[in-house]
Amino acid sequence: MARRRNPKKDKSARRRRPNWRQVPGGRARISVETVTQLMLAAPPDALPLVGMAGVWLWNVAQDAPSAAYCVDGCLTLHYALAEYGIDSRVEAVILEANGNGARTLYGGDGPHWNPDGTFNGHTVLVVPAAGRFLDATLRQYAEVPNTEHAALLLGPLIDGEGLGSAPLPMHRRDHLVVYHPVPDGQRDAWRGPPLIAHDAAYRRAGANLAANVIDMLRQEYLRDKTLASPYPRLRRLVRALDGAKSVADDHGYRFGLPGSRKEVRLADFP
Repeated sequence: MARRRNPKKDKSARRRRPNWRQVPGGRARISVETVTQLMLAAPPDALPLVGMAGVWLWNVAQDAPSAAYCVDGCLTLHYALAEYGIDSRVEAVILEANGNGARTLYGGDGPHWNPDGTFNGHTVLVVPAAGRFLDATLRQYAEVPNTEHAALLLGPLIDGEGLGSAPLPMHRRDHLVVYHPVPDGQRDAWRGPPLIAHDAAYRRAGANLAANVIDMLRQEYLRDKTLASPYPRLRRLVRALDGAKSVADDHGYRFGLPGSRKEVRLADFP
């Protein structure tokens, strides 16, 4: 059986969340075993996306808060994927959730920030290089069943670059979610002063998350699949970290290279 490496249980591997009002909703719920299973089953091009989202959700579940903060999650994942040289962008959408005997349209009057600091609508992370979009915060909605596999969704990009202009239904085991793209002028509606003020914190959280996940990707049971991915920088990082020992504490997630006392971060590699 493949040896499985757990994500680090330390603060540096967790997200840094701005202190604005939380939206009541479902609880984040995912186990290390489920994250590992999802990574083992993912194709090489989707592997880093699944790993990032799964470990991020696991860290959220450790703190036991709501699974909300779609903007928070998308930004952290955006900066984490950037550490691997994978471009992505956050897009606001209108979300239709249908399940648990209810149907609700979130952001039906157009995505926007409410005066109380909550976001009206939903966000997803568009990853053109993978031909997919990523949604890791569906568990915040009461219509989505409280199961581990319902927490994470990877969907196809219709035109290879974005969500297109037509509603995109995603039929799942026991519920339906429909993503309604909004006009170009509204897709950046998630941007706001709180995000600008906390941008450095999002970047640090993304860097720590990326280092945490690559510590799993470079293990024997995932290394070959990672090296088969279409992301040159990710492949270079995995090879550069051969024999490295990870260090995770309040100062962040780092690696000690063989034969050197110096600790490096992913950003230190060319």
